[in-house]
Amino acid sequence: MDGAGGGEKGIIPVVETGEHGNAGTALRNSLWNLLFRVVSSTDFSRIAWTTVLRGACLAFLKEPIDELPLSDNDASRLALKSRFLALPDHRVYDLFEFFLTDDHAGLKEMDRKLIRRGLNELLEREGSTVRLYHDRFRPYQDFLGFDEVAEAEETVRLFDMAAAQRHLSTAVAYLSRRPDPEFRGAVREAVLAVTAVAREVSAKVAAGGGGSPPLVVGSVAHAAKAAGIPPELLAGIEAVLRRAHAVSGLPVDGEASAAAEDPLDPGEARFLVVFASSLIVYLAREKGKGP
Repeated sequence: MDGAGGGEKGIIPVVETGEHGNAGTALRNSLWNLLFRVVSSTDFSRIAWTTVLRGACLAFLKEPIDELPLSDNDASRLALKSRFLALPDHRVYDLFEFFLTDDHAGLKEMDRKLIRRGLNELLEREGSTVRLYHDRFRPYQDFLGFDEVAEAEETVRLFDMAAAQRHLSTAVAYLSRRPDPEFRGAVREAVLAVTAVAREVSAKVAAGGGGSPPLVVGSVAHAAKAAGIPPELLAGIEAVLRRAHAVSGLPVDGEASAAAEDPLDPGEARFLVVFASSLIVYLAREKGKGP
C-alpha cells in the first residue's frame, strides 16, 4: 500500500476492466457515500473532515498541504471528495486500507468499525471483484468455486429444475452470509440440490420401466445409468456424497449422523458445495441430450 511508505499492496494488479477507470464510477460513488455517512455521523466537533483531509494528503496522496482549506470543515470534505472521485478504483481500495490501518489517516476507531461493518456488503451489492479481509482487500477468491456454482445454477435454471434451483440458491446464500457463513446449512442445501437433479436425470430410466424416479438423498447410484457415470468414477462420487450427507445434518438411514455433531471445517464445507455444484453440471449434461 502506498499510504504508509511502501509495503505490499492489498489489491489485485491494475487491469483494464469494469473495476477500473471510468467504468467504475458507480462503485467509487458508493464507496464515497459510505465514507461520507460514517465520518459525518460521528463528527460532533465539526473537525473530522479537516483531520482526514490533512492525513490523506500528508501520508497517502503525498500532496503539499499549505493551500488546503484546513480551517473549514465543509470545504475540507469537498476537497477530499474531489480527490477521492478522481482516483481509479484500485487506488480507492488502497485509500480505504490506509484509512483502516494507518494512524496518520485521522479516522476514529468507531469510524473504522463502521466502515468495516459496511464494506463487504457494499462490495457484494456493487459486484466488486474484491472483498475486505483483515483490513486488506483481496481478490474475490475462487476457493468457493463460484464459477462452478454459477454454472450449476444456470444448468438447473436452463432445464427448469425448480427444486434443485431453490436448494442451490439457498446453499450459495448460506455461503455468502456475512459476517458468519452458515457452512452446514450450505452443505445440506447442496446435498438436496444434487438429490433433486439426480431424481430428474433418473426419470429417464424410470420412465422406460414404467415407474417413477426414486428420491434418494446422499447417493446418485440410481442415476448412474442415465447419466453415463463409469463405475470407477461412481465409487468416488458416492464416497464424497456420503461424507457430505453425514456432515449436512440431514438424517442418514432415518437417524441422526454423529458427524453432524462435530464442528464442520469451513474448507471442507466449501469443497463439498463446489463438488456438489460440479456434480450437478455433470449429471445434468445428459438431460440435455434427449431420450
